[in-house]
Amino acid sequence: MFLRFSQSRFALPCAAAAAALFLDMVSFAQQPGGRPTAAPPPAVIVEKVEVQQVGNPARFTARIEAIEAVDIPARVTGFLHAVSFKDGQAVKAGDVLFEIEPNELEASVASARAQVARAEATRQSAERTLARNRELFARNTVSQAVLDDAQAAFDIAAADVQVAEATLKTAELNLSYARITAPISGTIGRATFTVGNLVRPDSGSLARIVSLDPIRVAFAISEGLLVTVRQQEASGNPVDPNALKLSLRLANGTDYAQRGRIEFVESEVDPQTGTVTARAVFPNPHHILIPGQFVTLSVQEKEIPSLPVVPQAAVLQDRKGRFVYLLGRNNAVSQRRIETGARIGNGWAVTTGLNGGEQIVVQGIQRLADGMTVQPSEGQPSGGGS
Repeated sequence: MFLRFSQSRFALPCAAAAAALFLDMVSFAQQPGGRPTAAPPPAVIVEKVEVQQVGNPARFTARIEAIEAVDIPARVTGFLHAVSFKDGQAVKAGDVLFEIEPNELEASVASARAQVARAEATRQSAERTLARNRELFARNTVSQAVLDDAQAAFDIAAADVQVAEATLKTAELNLSYARITAPISGTIGRATFTVGNLVRPDSGSLARIVSLDPIRVAFAISEGLLVTVRQQEASGNPVDPNALKLSLRLANGTDYAQRGRIEFVESEVDPQTGTVTARAVFPNPHHILIPGQFVTLSVQEKEIPSLPVVPQAAVLQDRKGRFVYLLGRNNAVSQRRIETGARIGNGWAVTTGLNGGEQIVVQGIQRLADGMTVQPSEGQPSGGGS
């Protein structure tokens, strides 16, 4: 018993000392020359700050509207004699579209002309009678009553001439309505009546003409944005519509080639939506834009400023604001305070703090500290991706 106790007592201190000695030997063997060295600098990826044109367009969901659209009615009653266009054809103002059978209308014109001739003959006869009675009255041959009757007959005859002439003008106007012409230029739709059908003023639209070039784009702006614009105008800095760049993105994801201009803004706010309708005009020579179509309207300044753009991943933030790490001499990094503006793709436009051309850390940024030495490698630019 005494022997076992003694062995156990002295075995523990010897084992601990041996383990400590072994660890010291391993640590000494791992260091070149037997001396411990510091950990290697952290590896990071850096990029050069690029200067890009920075635009922050306002985007609106807009709807295409025709500037002019006209329904073509019949203005007189008659059988349709001819249809002078094809469905979907482009027409010009003044082109003949329909012809209504003119025989009955021509007869009305002839009758009205005869009535004019008859009324004129009656007027001339009454005028001669009035002249004779005036001479006789001057010689006291006829009484005042006879002269008054002659004067009245003449006045009635003259009025009858005016009535007949008005009837003739109405008949001639109705005859002109037998040839229906296009009041505006545009694209005409389907004819709702064919040759041989009886049409009248209450028959509804015979066809519809829509003007497609130029075309209008209607969009809604918020009440708050309108107030901001009005305040800016009141302060002496009005928005110049000619300084704005208007572009469209179509439903298939492509960009419309033509550029538009602001036409006008409504003067009333819609109480249900809290928005104001504004309208822009775009050229539409190839009729790509169709009334009723929805598009995305982008509005931005024509003169787009150029600013440095940095990837979002390179920007950190603390209580003092945002900052990036710049790579300096001897691969040492330093904090640079920045102020950011618009978001550009996967990056930020920098308004203050960078000029462009600097090397900034974009990966491995979380473990850095001001003044730390790093092992940099070049990365692919990614700040302004769309």
